Amino acid sequence: MHYTNYISFLFEKFASCAFPPLIQNLINRIYVRIFDIKLDEFDTLANYPTLNALFTRSLLKMRNFDTTQSYMISPCDSVIMEFGECTENCAMQIKGKPYFVSDFIKTRLEEGYAYVNFYLSPRDYHRFHAPLNLKIKRLEFIAGRLLSVSEKALLRYNEVFSKNKRVVLECEDDFGATLYFVAIGALNVGRIQINFAPEVVGFKESKTLLFHTPIAVKKGEEIGSFLMGSTIVLLSKNWKYDLRLKEKVYFGQCIAKKIDKKLESKMT
Repeated sequence: MHYTNYISFLFEKFASCAFPPLIQNLINRIYVRIFDIKLDEFDTLANYPTLNALFTRSLLKMRNFDTTQSYMISPCDSVIMEFGECTENCAMQIKGKPYFVSDFIKTRLEEGYAYVNFYLSPRDYHRFHAPLNLKIKRLEFIAGRLLSVSEKALLRYNEVFSKNKRVVLECEDDFGATLYFVAIGALNVGRIQINFAPEVVGFKESKTLLFHTPIAVKKGEEIGSFLMGSTIVLLSKNWKYDLRLKEKVYFGQCIAKKIDKKLESKMT
């Protein structure tokens, strides 16, 4: 076991432990203060019996978002760490640090895909949602390390995304295009919960699940959650993103518009 996996294992044990209410409330308050967590949309601290429950807190009320098919919403509360075009089978974990997409998702993409990296910090809401109406055809669980995905770590180390534990969802959108939704584990993120495939939490070795009847997930529907913070990577085609590096985005916020290929061909 890599030492970062062992550290994450120990932290998960601590975070899953339900201490006596007075002690647990103190632990929760300290965590909220250290990371300046805003609880306006969430339950009160006394209602989280473990630190893990606080990490994976759910919204008390679903956020409003644009349900129009031609608009993509952010799948999570996060910071845009990097985005751009996939070129020659490469994407960037952060500027100057490329990795091979085929190593990352275990398949080679055709040309024309874009990538977006959403970094969830320890203070963020840790559940993630469908950015579009999706039909999920394949789930690839890839066992790996639990290296930090902080900005400093991404700048220092190569191919962190390709080395870390992750869940790859191969999906089809309403327009028939394939989109890849990748949830990446990280230091202290020993668990990636996928709601429609709860058995994934217990996987120790890499494994593929094929869904002969695709799993339909509606835009905005919760897909799963992380323990602590981590990263979501979207790999998509024919979407025009309206993003800035280091921008803070929130689940439900419009981040992209569908490119009208017919209109585009007429203009050229």
